[in-house]
Amino acid sequence: MSSTDPKKSLLLLTMISWIAIEGCKAPPITISQSQMEAVFSVGSTFRLFWDSTSQPVNVGGTGGPNTYDFRNLPFVPYDSVTMLSVTQIPQLATRFPSNAVTSNEEANTVYPVFAFSNHSFDRLGRARIVATTEWYQHIIPPAAWLRFPVTFNTQSSQANTVIVDTTYVDGIPTKTSADTSSGTTYVDGYGTLLLPGGLALKCLRIRLVASSPKTSKEFHFWTREGAVILIDSDKSQPDTGVIKRGYVIYFSPQTPNPSTRD
Repeated sequence: MSSTDPKKSLLLLTMISWIAIEGCKAPPITISQSQMEAVFSVGSTFRLFWDSTSQPVNVGGTGGPNTYDFRNLPFVPYDSVTMLSVTQIPQLATRFPSNAVTSNEEANTVYPVFAFSNHSFDRLGRARIVATTEWYQHIIPPAAWLRFPVTFNTQSSQANTVIVDTTYVDGIPTKTSADTSSGTTYVDGYGTLLLPGGLALKCLRIRLVASSPKTSKEFHFWTREGAVILIDSDKSQPDTGVIKRGYVIYFSPQTPNPSTRD
């Protein structure tokens, strides 16, 4: 009779267990341009929630799969907005490309402007229009908010972005300023995003780090369904775990688009 080597049996059992555990791990999602175009299409509506408290927040870990839990943050309703074409707002139509979209925040006075280009979702600028005073911000070249396909363990850099701010009173420019910045974006984590109301969605964690002398650092948690958490912080804070932060914003689509799960 042959006997079984206990060391070989233990090694085999360890390998089988490792394969079983790894096989059960959910792979990271990929976010495509078509998914985000469906989410941010003209006519889509969003609810915006805001947590302006100063309590620390846990931004979770890199790698994955991780659980990013924001269920217990004290979010309060901030706004409910609709995605519009900039051509629907006369003041924006002459200042931004016709393919750009915006949302009507703060009772139709604030308009962030975005556009989809070849493999990216770009921030073009922002506007505030109140009575006789108008303020416009242009980002030159546009800053890529997302680069498609958005996949785990990738990074990209953008240098020498100029942000030009101009204020008009009764149609006359009264103040103009410019600021130059650059930074690096890291898609450094993935897992499950836990949101108020029991919502659980697969997500990618994105870390945005400004280049010196700027000190800002942001953490974004993006889902294919369009639910997004944005956290403002700075480079003095760690990349993982509990951090001190500024604001936390939660974008929630009011009607999730089923095509985002393709």
